[in-house]
Amino acid sequence: MYTPWLKAPAALPTDLPSYAFATGLRQRARKMTVAIVGLDAAVAKKTRHYLYRTAWDFGDLRVRDLGDVRKPNVDFVIPLLRELHGAGIIPLLLGGAPAHFRSQYLAFAELRRQVSLLQLDSRIELSPTPPAGGDERLLDAALYRPQRRQFHLTHVGSQQHLIDPAIPRAFSLADYEHVSLGTAKGDLTRLEPVLRDADLVGIDIRALHHQDAPARREIQPSGFNLQEACQLAYYAGHSDKLSSFGLYGLNTSSPEAEQELTAAGYAQLAWYFLQGIHQRAGDFPARSDNMTEYIVDIEGLHQLTFWRSNTTTRWWVQIPDGSYKGEERHRLVPCSYEDFLEASQEQTLPDRLLMAFRRYA
Repeated sequence: MYTPWLKAPAALPTDLPSYAFATGLRQRARKMTVAIVGLDAAVAKKTRHYLYRTAWDFGDLRVRDLGDVRKPNVDFVIPLLRELHGAGIIPLLLGGAPAHFRSQYLAFAELRRQVSLLQLDSRIELSPTPPAGGDERLLDAALYRPQRRQFHLTHVGSQQHLIDPAIPRAFSLADYEHVSLGTAKGDLTRLEPVLRDADLVGIDIRALHHQDAPARREIQPSGFNLQEACQLAYYAGHSDKLSSFGLYGLNTSSPEAEQELTAAGYAQLAWYFLQGIHQRAGDFPARSDNMTEYIVDIEGLHQLTFWRSNTTTRWWVQIPDGSYKGEERHRLVPCSYEDFLEASQEQTLPDRLLMAFRRYA
């Protein structure tokens, strides 16, 4: 079905223990929940070496390794991802060149859906104003689109000394979110609702400490450690809304030892993402079943409706009736218990929820 785009992966290793990840793959299954796809054959090969040797701890989760794309260019990948999305299959993308993140989010554009995308990186690769000519940067197609805006953009992990000061202003004008590295590391759990709001996530390993991911484009001493990044990957996988996940930035021209360590980090991030999917609770509140409703009166906003899942205790806030102009699945914005307390006890809302109200008004 996907052979026009893909080359089959190499045969599975034979020297693996019975509990190994590779033994749980459904390589002959037509129906699958997750498809592993190599966007860079060299990167994917190294990642598989480590991923296949981790433990399979995902029960009957249907995961299949579809192999590597036949052509590495960005446009070639978009139809494949569109087909996977249309079939309800979550792609787990093993990329090298960060440019493939553009393929990941533009595949949704062809489906003509409003999409929330999230990128984890130390820099924000965005032009502060619409680019002229061939100066387009990685995120420009998400922000500067000639047709109706179809994206919400969140950026996590930026380092202030590395970004153009005009970029935060561009985000603010569009009611987009950016969470700096310092803010994110201050309390990682506050990022769970942010990741739960994303349809797709792309992680550039440049966002990690250099010591945890040394095969990269540039040296920076600051970043998330691998354990923190794995927690964020788990949050992404655990979200019922998320349907695409990509890893980028491994530089295959780096020394071999650095490539091996970084590929092992890729494998660990992929493992925790899959663990999140395996433990999904199915509580995305398309209906009010198994949800508790809380009504909060806030001056200037009238009544706000908060919803709490009785299964996971996760929270959402509803865009007020009469002002919502987006797709129905975006009407409930993920939030935290602390957000609910701030609204009910202090009569205020955090900036990210106020921005969400403006985006969909």
